Amino acid sequence: MTTPATRKLRMIYGAVTGFLYAPFINIGGVFFTPEISLAVGNIFSYIISPRKKLILKLDGKVNEALGVYDFAFISNTGMNFKPGQYMEWTLAHKSADNRGIRRFFTLASSPTEDVIRLGAKFYDNPSTFKSALSNLESGDEIVASELSGDFIMPSDKNKKLAFIAGGIGVTPFRSMIKYLLDKGEARSAVLLYLNQSESEIAYKEIFDEAKEKLEIKTVYILTDESRISPNWTGRRGKLSESMIKEEVPDYLERTFYLSGPHGMVNAYVQTLQKMGVKKGNIKTDYFPGLV
Repeated sequence: MTTPATRKLRMIYGAVTGFLYAPFINIGGVFFTPEISLAVGNIFSYIISPRKKLILKLDGKVNEALGVYDFAFISNTGMNFKPGQYMEWTLAHKSADNRGIRRFFTLASSPTEDVIRLGAKFYDNPSTFKSALSNLESGDEIVASELSGDFIMPSDKNKKLAFIAGGIGVTPFRSMIKYLLDKGEARSAVLLYLNQSESEIAYKEIFDEAKEKLEIKTVYILTDESRISPNWTGRRGKLSESMIKEEVPDYLERTFYLSGPHGMVNAYVQTLQKMGVKKGNIKTDYFPGLV
């Protein structure tokens, strides 16, 4: 929760804190304790971390898919961000449960849009935060701050990309692909999008438009055989090694981006490494805390 926003800065944070934590470190006659080491590391993190705070007003919300809502907010000021980054969202509400009033969510919007979008999945017996979020009305406010994350596309536009999304983990890819559409920027990219049922597919119109205009292929995969319609023409079952090879035959040439439930992401990291994909060519979405 207190580490910096990106991987490189987190490594520096860890190195500084670890060095000062080492026994017998003496600077100016002061011997560092674990508590002082962490305090110095957190001061470093505070200084270099973005601290911009946005007061957002709800412009509208749309039921994108089964249990999935897309919230569009109007900002009180401009904000520069990169597709795939996330923010900390604060929603004050009465009788908050022990999970509190803050969450981390990826920005589902593209920097090219004039609204800031948040995509969220709602389940039975939601937290008080999710309940308050679902009950927002037009004009209601939420606070967004701590823009963070290096789950972003490479600056080299010639690099081939492959996205694997599980459920609501598709939001960073909605941001990226919408950005490419608005910029008219063609990149070699494939999206493998997993859901249990067809009704859970979100942002399909964006992905279908990208296929038509930019030739970005989206492969829709349904994993719950009992909920698949006889008319379904997409892929079905588990995203296996053989399925990845069929849909992404040049997979060894691509950088993979994985976003979704923690267990799913870890499983596909192992699968890709088993297939020979280099560790440096596998990027996973990072959230400092539970959503």
